[in-house]
Amino acid sequence: MPRLVSGIGEDFAYEATVTAGTAVAEGDVLDINGNVLQRATASSTIHTLAAVAAETISTTATKIRVIPIIGNETQIWEFDTANNTDSTERYENCILTDHDTLNNTDTTVTGSTGIFTILNFVGATGDKKVLGHFNRLQVTST
Repeated sequence: MPRLVSGIGEDFAYEATVTAGTAVAEGDVLDINGNVLQRATASSTIHTLAAVAAETISTTATKIRVIPIIGNETQIWEFDTANNTDSTERYENCILTDHDTLNNTDTTVTGSTGIFTILNFVGATGDKKVLGHFNRLQVTST
């Protein structure tokens, strides 16, 4: 699960509307689906990425407190990875495995699903943790 290490964070958290019927845990990555937020998936992109849950909610909740994702190096996040980390993954873009894990395959993702750039590693290779930033398209003309 992602954890904010530095940058704009909890002081800027806000309440957002979420997809009803889905439990969300603190630290889950959320993306935009119409006019609500939902748990992110491997299909989430730099266009849909929105926030990280700042609290845990049940399936009956329709609102959640979130920390907005400010793209690029404005925020540094610690993130769990699906695979052991390797020094050759530094500066590579990763896709999500699911709402709380990066798929670090030792190959950079060049398309819009490459939502996180690894900058460094936390702990030993087997700890499966990295430091980096989200890649988010902040403004689009379309």
